[in-house]
Amino acid sequence: MTIPFSGTRVMSAFFILIRKRIPIINRSSLVISFYLFVFLCFEAEFAWSVPVENLYMAEVLVLGEDEMQLARGAQAGLQQVLVRVSGTREVENSPLIASSLRKPEVYYYQYSYESTDKTFQVGDEVVPAQLLRIHFEPSAVAKLLRRAGFPVWGSNRPGVLLWIAVSDVDGRRILSGNEANEITKTLQDQARLRGLPLLFPLLDLEDSASLSTAEVWGAFLGRIADASTRYKPECILTGRIQKDSIGRWSARWSYKIDQDWHVADSMSFSADEMIRSMVDRLANELADRYAIDSSRSRVTIRIESINNLEDYASVSNYLESLGPVLNSFVVRVKGSEVEFKLNTEGQNEQLIEIIQLDEKMVLLNTDENMDVLHYRWMH
Repeated sequence: MTIPFSGTRVMSAFFILIRKRIPIINRSSLVISFYLFVFLCFEAEFAWSVPVENLYMAEVLVLGEDEMQLARGAQAGLQQVLVRVSGTREVENSPLIASSLRKPEVYYYQYSYESTDKTFQVGDEVVPAQLLRIHFEPSAVAKLLRRAGFPVWGSNRPGVLLWIAVSDVDGRRILSGNEANEITKTLQDQARLRGLPLLFPLLDLEDSASLSTAEVWGAFLGRIADASTRYKPECILTGRIQKDSIGRWSARWSYKIDQDWHVADSMSFSADEMIRSMVDRLANELADRYAIDSSRSRVTIRIESINNLEDYASVSNYLESLGPVLNSFVVRVKGSEVEFKLNTEGQNEQLIEIIQLDEKMVLLNTDENMDVLHYRWMH
C-alpha cells in the first residue's frame, strides 16, 4: 500500500475530529482549534507506523466462477494471506500448511467476483479473467500459523520510505509515486502482497533542497538519512536502477532498519523479478524483527500518568489491542501509576518495539531481563 499525504486529507481529518469529538463549539474556538491542529500535524509531520488494511483479504485472477476455479483461487489466496501475515515465504515449505491448503474453505468466510480487462490464453482461445476477492477469517489463519510454528505479524507495521533513482529513456530522476511505469507499479503491487506500507517522498522544494538525484544515485547514505528526517520512517529503502544496452536490468540497493544500513545488488532481464525479490527481502527482515513468534511469556508493565478513569480505560483498551498481548490484568494501583501483568506471545523485545511504533507510551526504564517495563502514558 502507498500512503498519500495532502492538505485535503488534513482538512478532512480535522472536521471529522471536530464533528465526532466536539458537539458544541463556537466560531473562535473552531478557528483556534483548526490552526492548532494544522500546526501539530506539520510539526509532527509524518511520524508513522501504519495500520495495514486487508491483511486477510486476497485477490486472485481465475478463469470463471465455477467450483473448481473457486477452489483453486481460494488455495492461491490462502497461501498469499499466510505469507503476508507470517512475514515469511517459509510457510510454503510447511507440511501442515500444505495439508491445510487442500481445504481452504475452512478458512474463508466471504468471496466475490469482479470483471477485469485481463485475459488468459487457454490453448488457442483467449479467455477473459475474473478477479476473485476472498476474505479469510483472521483467528483461523493465526491459529493455523501458530500450530505450524510460524509468527503472526499484526496490522501495525513499519512504514518504508523510498528514495529510488532510475535511469531510463526519460533520463535520470528520483522515482515518484505518481509515475505510471513498470517499476512503480511493481513496487506497489509487491508491497501490497507482502503487507508493507510504502511512502514515496513528496519531491517538493524542501526535498529538492535536501537531496539531489545525483546523491541518491551515488548512495550518499548520510544525506539520504538526513533528507528522510522530516518523514520519520521506521525503514528507508534507497537504490539506483538502470537498464543496459542488451536489455538487462541492474540495481544497487541500500536499506536502513533502525540505525543499520544494509546493501544488496541485483541483476535480471526482468525488472519485475528484480524488484519483487528486493521487496521480499525487506519484508522478510522486517518480519524477523516485528512478527510475533509462538513462544509465550508474562511481563509486568508499570504505567504512570494515569490520572483518571478515562486514562485507565484508554490504557486498558490499548494493551488489549496489542498483537502480542493475550490478556492483561491489574495487580497494583499507586497514585497515578498502575501495574499490569500481561500474558504475551513472542519475545518482550518485540512488545517493546511494537509499543515504540505506536508512540502512545514512552519507555522510562526496564530491568535487565526486560521482564518489568516502566512506561509513561502520553495524553
